[in-house]
Amino acid sequence: MPDLSVMASRLPGFAPIVRRAVRWRWWLCLAGAVEAALMTAPQTYDMAAFAAAGGQIVGGRPGAVYATSFMQGGPLELLASWALFPFPHQHEAAYQASATGDWIALRALGGALLTAGMMLLVRHLRRVNRLNHAPGAELAAGVALLVLALPHRFWSGGHLAEFGVPLFWILATGLAVRGHTGRAAVLLGLSAAWETWGLLAAGLLLVERNPRRLAPACLVFAVAAVGPYLPFVVTGRFAMFELHWPVVRDTFYGMAFPGSAQVGWAPRLAQGLATGLAGCAAALLLGRRRDLIWLGPLTVVVVRLLLDPLNMEYYWQPVLVLVTVGIGLLHERCSAQRLALLLGLAGAAVTQLHREYPWPNTGYLLVVSLALTALTVRRVRREESVVDPHQPLPDHLETGQHGGNLTFGGEHLGHRGVAGELGQGGPGRRHQPHP
Repeated sequence: MPDLSVMASRLPGFAPIVRRAVRWRWWLCLAGAVEAALMTAPQTYDMAAFAAAGGQIVGGRPGAVYATSFMQGGPLELLASWALFPFPHQHEAAYQASATGDWIALRALGGALLTAGMMLLVRHLRRVNRLNHAPGAELAAGVALLVLALPHRFWSGGHLAEFGVPLFWILATGLAVRGHTGRAAVLLGLSAAWETWGLLAAGLLLVERNPRRLAPACLVFAVAAVGPYLPFVVTGRFAMFELHWPVVRDTFYGMAFPGSAQVGWAPRLAQGLATGLAGCAAALLLGRRRDLIWLGPLTVVVVRLLLDPLNMEYYWQPVLVLVTVGIGLLHERCSAQRLALLLGLAGAAVTQLHREYPWPNTGYLLVVSLALTALTVRRVRREESVVDPHQPLPDHLETGQHGGNLTFGGEHLGHRGVAGELGQGGPGRRHQPHP
């Protein structure tokens, strides 16, 4: 990130504005509530159907949940949908009739919690990954979340897995980078309980190069991924793998196979294998660099989109979640080019999510996204060094002291200046960039 202290010296009055914005950053939760309440369109049918299936789980009837191939949501997604849709409006028409009334308070609460949750997630990730506490980084992540309309998309997309899977991937990859391979495997496996594409990030476990640790972690991953579905398999008909998806013509799959009208699970498995290899490549290229936390999952998501024969608009929501986390983890040694690449990735996703923007072909947009992701990986390899998971956490991070006069609320910038407030500094020592 460019040195904002230099910017502040050239823009008189900039520092007080930043200081005030950081101090009042939690008011972004109110903005998130307003965005979710006022911008949200009526819910899609999928979430209502997922909620009904979640009700069957809660009611002790798991054998009926996957009796038809329509049900592609995992148990976690079904239960989460039921928790947010516990009303008798179990079809789209009934929801549309009531959405403007009794759901406004729930949507507003969800938007506020989502905004606060993102800022707290950034705080947690910076602390455990040896980055100085920076309230300004929380502010940047909160602003990005609102600008990218994630509180709105949370409710209007209808698939909570688009938020749940990347969250599990971020936390799991962070554990793997810090050497906790077993716990990382559990979270990566459980991400498949949101939707089965959670399996695609398995390759990120290759951040662990010791076969004695990697082999049992792979076993743990398999058990955690399959376990949540076993009660449904043994208690009833399990028709999840009988679904066929239509092929959209402007996807790469549609262009490569113009005579194909629909696909089953065999092409999906090939897509999953290629996507999993992309995760392996990201883990091998970035190693234990802290930015693997968001950039590894982002690589997996972009390759998944590139090879998907359907490519629904809500498939792009994880890109926005991961880019927002990436913005929250920027620090003073990050170049302006990295910030530009992040903004470019966000722009590509927003373009796809808003079909009124002119773009000739989804496939071309995905090529641009893949190129931006590859350039970001290259930039991170140059700017960041591999983290030693066995090195003790520096005292000033362990105790929560941040140096200078910087306070949690951002009331004082002290000698660190604006750049420190907005995310300056690593763990008290400079890493030499690796080629």
